Amino acid sequence: MHDTDTRAAAEAIGRGISRRTLFRYGGAGVASVALAELLAACSSGSSASSSGTTTVRMWSWYTGQRDVFPKVIAAFEKKHPNIKIQNRIFGTPDQYLPALTAAVSGGDVPEIFAPHVRAITYGEQGISADLRKELGSGFFKDFFSSNNQEYTKNGKQYALGFMAQTFGLFYDPDMLSAAGVDGEPETWDDLIAAAAKIDATGKSTVAFSANPTTSALDFFLPLITQVTDDPTYYLKLDQLEKGYAYTNKPVLEALQLNDRIVKAGVFQKGTTGTSGDQATQLFYTGGAAMLFAGSWIPQSLAQDAPKAFLDKYKIMRTPAIKSGARHWTADQAGAGWAVSATSKAKDAAIEFLKFMYEPAQYSQLMNDSLSMPSTKSAADRVSDPHIKLMTSWLPDGCPHIPFGAGSSAAGDPLGKIFDQTASPAEVAKQMQAAVLNAKG
Repeated sequence: MHDTDTRAAAEAIGRGISRRTLFRYGGAGVASVALAELLAACSSGSSASSSGTTTVRMWSWYTGQRDVFPKVIAAFEKKHPNIKIQNRIFGTPDQYLPALTAAVSGGDVPEIFAPHVRAITYGEQGISADLRKELGSGFFKDFFSSNNQEYTKNGKQYALGFMAQTFGLFYDPDMLSAAGVDGEPETWDDLIAAAAKIDATGKSTVAFSANPTTSALDFFLPLITQVTDDPTYYLKLDQLEKGYAYTNKPVLEALQLNDRIVKAGVFQKGTTGTSGDQATQLFYTGGAAMLFAGSWIPQSLAQDAPKAFLDKYKIMRTPAIKSGARHWTADQAGAGWAVSATSKAKDAAIEFLKFMYEPAQYSQLMNDSLSMPSTKSAADRVSDPHIKLMTSWLPDGCPHIPFGAGSSAAGDPLGKIFDQTASPAEVAKQMQAAVLNAKG
């Protein structure tokens, strides 16, 4: 890496690494620099200083809130002058997870951290605190049940939902009209028919990122619910309960549907080599008529897309498996907060979470960052029309996050469907083997 790149990366680390910045300077060298800098800055841990001030470290990759967190923190510190919040936002989960893993291995976990898919694992290992014990069961009554369920096992809850999410098809109505597509496709068959018309214009139909391949699960897993019409099916498959396997008929049928969608040219070529940011950019720069993604996209578009585009794009539901069927869509909290069970500053961390989730405070934080809230009271106060629309789809939400031991390993074989290098039957067997192998 050139010296100029090293200096630029160091400056980026000092500012707080955004997704786009770290991709721009990317590579293992920069990732190592970023990790070393961040861990060195936090290596002393959190403790009360000689002046009686307690520092609470908060780690995440939540770049969508980078402009609003300082306001919340300032308000909290004004009310609690003896507690200081040290907020660090990494880039994507791929850059964040190595830092978190290193902190866990070193026994110096930040007081508040984004647990990704490891909340339950860390909870069972004594790393994440049981928040039902720390906050009381009444604290959780306002949260959507799906956001509580994903972080709960055996009556203990190891994280709080921060941003809920649903998925859908973001689209450019002008591009659909120019291709002769009339209205919003209701079913996958309708979308496949629309793809033939859009492809004829020289544009991609749906921009999509299957990179990393775990992102491919965001698209595929809800297809299992569409096939079964049972939102609990994947929850059982995720835990590999007795009688549930990736080689079962419902999973194979979902893989066959996924395969048919890919074969029809619905997505741009090279989905497994396309990052989330690249797929979004392909959409708002006119390279694709649609984008399959989640409810964090309005905040990304607001930061990056031209105003003219912001004024015209629309969002439609995830297509249904057949006309009149339910439009099952991926939900659950895509972002959450866990608390270190062993930190001396745990009580201060809990105090900050209580403050951040006060109804008026949390609602404003979500609205200011164009985010979908995890609580019912905040959902009632959503102001952005796009987020409000996607929030209304929560009753048709279904699980799509692999929390089970080894479950995320299913993503690599699934990538072969998007690359068209293996058949659905072959992929089903490989998914089962990969999960069992990763589970150990």
